[in-house]
Amino acid sequence: MNNKNGFALIEILVVVALISILSAVGVITYNGYISNAQDKKAQSNFNQIVKTMNNELANCRINPSARVFSNQNCSSNSEPNITAVSNFFNSSTLTNPYDKNEKVVGSNLCNKGTVAISSSNISGSYQVQYVSQKKDIKYTKIVESKWSLERTEQMSKEESYKCSTQTAAATSSQPVGSFDTYKSPTGLPRNGLGAWIQVDRDGNMTASYSGASVCESSYCGSQNAANRTGKYAHLPQGYKVVFVAPASPSGNVSSVCANRACSYNFANGTYTHIPSGRIYDPLTGKPIP
Repeated sequence: MNNKNGFALIEILVVVALISILSAVGVITYNGYISNAQDKKAQSNFNQIVKTMNNELANCRINPSARVFSNQNCSSNSEPNITAVSNFFNSSTLTNPYDKNEKVVGSNLCNKGTVAISSSNISGSYQVQYVSQKKDIKYTKIVESKWSLERTEQMSKEESYKCSTQTAAATSSQPVGSFDTYKSPTGLPRNGLGAWIQVDRDGNMTASYSGASVCESSYCGSQNAANRTGKYAHLPQGYKVVFVAPASPSGNVSSVCANRACSYNFANGTYTHIPSGRIYDPLTGKPIP
């Protein structure tokens, strides 16, 4: 009788197949673990930001001469502006768990790991939001300050919210722009009559103007920036006027940017309505489907 050493080909193939299956299961399990960890960290950032804001603003109630968010005076007549608060957290040790190169505080709620800070409907109060794309839930919390004109009845809210992957793909395919290269649209009807907002380098609306201005391109257009003419003659350095919605065929002008509710994205030329998280096309003034 002959003794045969080794394995038959079929036996080797079975082993290889089993290893492949086990490896695939392991990768799926690992990816699920990473996804859960990222979502928990992002939500932890959201809660930490709310807690820190409450603590910082409580100092103003206790000590009117204190400084909060690094350099904001509690003796001011108005609450610390959104840009200062956002910069405070973006320069902290908090990081975006999905991409360490991304800011932890931004304007686009559908950018994974981003926490959005905006003005609430009540003057002097803040709205802090985070969207868990793993759970399809939007978390909202209100932070009050000594400048709040009235108390907010509902301080926190959770609601179903699903980010559109089509919107993300559409906006990411656009040419990348910046604050320095922004040019207002040309060739618009009625000489560019429409709604324009004033924003800083991060696309956040200025504290001095809480809503949009009705304007034409000849006055608000970016061609005025270099020579400080038109609207730019009265605009502080470091700010720009951006177009957000055209006038209707009858000449009426409206926008969703009241109460500093919008943030402009210079990278793709869109803007976000912060309370809803919807992304808008300035050329139409309507949400991107």
